[in-house]
Amino acid sequence: MNADPSIVRAMARLRRALEKRMRMDDRAEELKAREGRPIRRGALAAYDTAALGRKLRPMLEYDGRGWRALADEIGVTSPDLSRIMAGQDIAAQKVFAICDWAGLDARAFYRPALGAPPPRKRPRRGLTFHGKSTETGVRQ
Repeated sequence: MNADPSIVRAMARLRRALEKRMRMDDRAEELKAREGRPIRRGALAAYDTAALGRKLRPMLEYDGRGWRALADEIGVTSPDLSRIMAGQDIAAQKVFAICDWAGLDARAFYRPALGAPPPRKRPRRGLTFHGKSTETGVRQ
């Protein structure tokens, strides 16, 4: 018994759609299992954009303006905000711009590479002296 060709094509499309959906579900489970870990498993330095997105989402929603208007104010593009919300990497200067706008410390989201040396301590401001003062050696 020969089946109608249109039914055969429809069944093939349905099968492909179901297989695609199953792959997407598997990928979602895999990403959920990796949540909180660096995207590249620490081989390269990166920013934890997923954590930044979790902090940023309530701020953007509370503001009430669209993402395009907020992106213009921040100095990034609306796809950059979308990438942050999805936990995808964006350029470091954009992370700094977003953190500056939100009042967050960009360094808190930095993830150094595995085996990277610990950060050096920076001298505190105000304690460094460069040169001579013109007021200390003057006598009247």
